[in-house]
Amino acid sequence: MNQRQLVGQIRESMIGTSHGSLTPEIVHQRYQALVDRNKKGIPVEANRKVVLSDFDIKLRKFVGTYFLSPFFFFSTLSVLLFFPEDLIRRITTPLSSMHYWELAGKRIFDIFSAVLGFIFCSMFFVVIPLLIKFDSRGPIFYRQRRSGVNNRKRDRRVINLEVTNDRRKEQRRKVDLYGRPFWVYKFRTMRQDAEKGSGAVWAQKNDPRITPMGNILRFTHVDEIPQFFNVLCGEMSLVGPRPERPQLIPQILEKVPNYTDRLLVKPGLTGIAQIVCGYDVTIEGTKDKLKWDLIYVENSNLKADVVILLQTLWVIIRGKEVLEANNPFILGG
Repeated sequence: MNQRQLVGQIRESMIGTSHGSLTPEIVHQRYQALVDRNKKGIPVEANRKVVLSDFDIKLRKFVGTYFLSPFFFFSTLSVLLFFPEDLIRRITTPLSSMHYWELAGKRIFDIFSAVLGFIFCSMFFVVIPLLIKFDSRGPIFYRQRRSGVNNRKRDRRVINLEVTNDRRKEQRRKVDLYGRPFWVYKFRTMRQDAEKGSGAVWAQKNDPRITPMGNILRFTHVDEIPQFFNVLCGEMSLVGPRPERPQLIPQILEKVPNYTDRLLVKPGLTGIAQIVCGYDVTIEGTKDKLKWDLIYVENSNLKADVVILLQTLWVIIRGKEVLEANNPFILGG
């Protein structure tokens, strides 16, 4: 046997190996075995695996030609003939929109980041509860009702029908909460039952209701860590306007009529307004934060969220809540 025939037999012996996982040692062993067999005059059988027999190939062609192709044809035809065009458009239009995939990417990013946040901040769930218990009496965690994203952007019924008792124009909600309500979770920073007598009131500068440990938690924003749970539940996002209490929104609307425009997106743990303005304790501060919140609502995207998160980490490290309003890094350049 000449050298060319030997090389051809070696190549044939390599065909059909599992996933092509050949190492130099295996190649050398097979080459040496082929050489030894050639010297001894033993015929070499190619280690070739037959993927499909001729019968299998004919069977698959028959099934694809006479079963699968007619099935897809008639199923598509039935969808076009028997399903309303408006319904098909409503189902397929979001999937063909970049905004839909942007929201899907944002949600995946939120879930992934919230899981990482829980992992990296797991130490705080051991240390902070002990410090809160040593500092003041009361529960470790604090939950509060907040208004989330407003999903009611139009009338409940698009088509108005002639009916005797028109309930379609009535609101099912007895109390307008301006957005989907949810419970937000935080590490407790105030005295127990701080609002029992006064009800929902604005936070103040040097608020006497805040405990000494609560001041540290608020300054470092560590009290917001439990809200990763709200992100996993889909009630909040990592980046967005901060959620407000429903009881305070009517007071704000009296002086800031377009305040509810910020509820068109999910509330977030952090946002442009929090980085630039910090905590708001007056109506004027709320107006300034609303300006930045509306900028985010109009220009929100996944890239901006990443930039805002990096800026938030930088603010926490520096311990500075208020930055210059014309900082280009906040707006993503």
